Amino acid sequence: MTAFAFLTDSLASLIVQGRLHPLFQPIVDTRQGKVIGHEALIRGPAGHPLEFPCDLFAEAKRIGMLSELDLACREAAMRAYRRMDMDGYLFLNVNPNVLLDRQHPRGCTLRLAEKLDISPRNIVIELSEQYPIHNPADLQQAVQRYREGGFLIAIDDLGTGYSGLKLWSEVQPDFVKIDRYFIDKLDQDPIKREFVQSMITLARGMRSRLIAEGIETGEEMKQLQSMGIHNCQGFYLGRPQSTPVAEANSPPGQAPSLCRHKETIATLARPGHTVDINTPVHRVFEILLANSKLYSLPVLDHGLPVGMVRREHIMELYSGSYGRALYANKSVRQAMDTNPLVVDWQTALERVSNLITDDDDMSGQQHFIITRQGRYYGLASVRDLLRSVTELRLLHARYANPLTLLPGNVPIYREIDEALQQGKDFYVAYFDLNHFKPYNDVYGYAQGDKVIQWVARLLQEVLVDAGQFIGHVGGDDFVAVLDAHSDWQAQCEIIIRRFDAGILDFYSAEDRLRQGIEARSRHGEQTFYPLLGIAIGVVHPDGRHCHNHDDIAPLTGHAKRQAKLMQGSHCYVSDRRAPLREAPPAATEHSGQQ
Repeated sequence: MTAFAFLTDSLASLIVQGRLHPLFQPIVDTRQGKVIGHEALIRGPAGHPLEFPCDLFAEAKRIGMLSELDLACREAAMRAYRRMDMDGYLFLNVNPNVLLDRQHPRGCTLRLAEKLDISPRNIVIELSEQYPIHNPADLQQAVQRYREGGFLIAIDDLGTGYSGLKLWSEVQPDFVKIDRYFIDKLDQDPIKREFVQSMITLARGMRSRLIAEGIETGEEMKQLQSMGIHNCQGFYLGRPQSTPVAEANSPPGQAPSLCRHKETIATLARPGHTVDINTPVHRVFEILLANSKLYSLPVLDHGLPVGMVRREHIMELYSGSYGRALYANKSVRQAMDTNPLVVDWQTALERVSNLITDDDDMSGQQHFIITRQGRYYGLASVRDLLRSVTELRLLHARYANPLTLLPGNVPIYREIDEALQQGKDFYVAYFDLNHFKPYNDVYGYAQGDKVIQWVARLLQEVLVDAGQFIGHVGGDDFVAVLDAHSDWQAQCEIIIRRFDAGILDFYSAEDRLRQGIEARSRHGEQTFYPLLGIAIGVVHPDGRHCHNHDDIAPLTGHAKRQAKLMQGSHCYVSDRRAPLREAPPAATEHSGQQ
């Protein structure tokens, strides 16, 4: 038997005997710190000539079994998905031209999903751009059939293949994976960053979610996060393995994969060289002598930080006549700073900056320790902290509302678009003041500005301190992005209660007594207007139909108008979750006093 005959028989036998098995590589939402899905990567038996995908598919193509192999791979992955009770998305690699094969059976994937009780919305058909597309029109029809079955579509390897932007435009995928070529050393290559930035812009316009794949370094991931890409895949976050991971792993000292907010100190954490509490001082001296760039060494006792060794202190000890003899064989505990600055990984950058600038003892220090759940997490530089705080302040000032200094329209749009891109479950609240124009007419714009600034402080105290985002659209309009898993209803109730109690301070005794003011209406008629109230319109966007902030704006506008129809301060929660063009005809809303 020839070698080719052996390979042909072996491929067929692997398929028939079900000897193909998948490995699963996690896809991580690095902002929320959770695994959103896995890509299934097929393998043959270990040590077999067809163990690896390149050999499997090359042989299948040679003998005309691409369709059979493709179906076998899907079935192996889906059965493993169900057997291991996985959740999240399952990405299945498909050669686009297999879908165009007239002999390729239709409906198999949907029937198998139904048989295994897997929702098609959890399965992503991933089309690789590396293959030339022979018939784009037929491919569109094939993709449409999968969409009608409820499956999601992804384009893999964007930027390296034959069809590129044309395929993206024609298929209009739910996900687009940026090829490793553009991710490699992204933090060092401004040209690649320009290409990736263009993809981000296109993704928003095409309503696709970007996934950066092939991430191998913390610097690459940090750069992606700074650009607003948080769905990530690569060896840095997890290698393909037979048992899928349920939780996102954080590489040592790296916070971005777990950090829930990009402005926490965790983004600055670096692994750092550490020493054990029992390390002798002479060994510490040797470590510092061997690396001139080491200035601080965290001292750990079973993973818990108990002190910090400073280079200048050790060198000073050894420079004295008796320093080496006195300290060389003693434990490092005799030479360490026992009270270094230690902060939790989720502490805001601004908070840490204040701790450092308010502490005279920290003025000459270069590093501080970051912990997570009390255990050592990483080392951070005071210089990096101050640089990051400065950059944040400049960015904030650039887009801040000049009256309240709250984030303006651009940061609001970015916050909403990122939440949608990451598939977060969230609410958007629109805050507006009732009867504000006549109040301005009677009390003047200076007094009106004082009211707006007071409202801004109120919203900050209630929402920002609870970890929510608040922005100032302009005038008396504010927008908040609220975590669906938070107690946002209670927060809105507190805002209404505190607003109604505090707004009296902005009226004269006479107007407080009569509970309102006399002012001319838009038609020039003298009209009585009650005291200012705060109207809150809340919507719960459906990420399947809302793809950017433009889709959500009409929903929040409608909710705000409904809230303003009510007497006094009121919170109105809308049932509308999608743009009107996609909402069911019978959609209704409900409201309730919060």
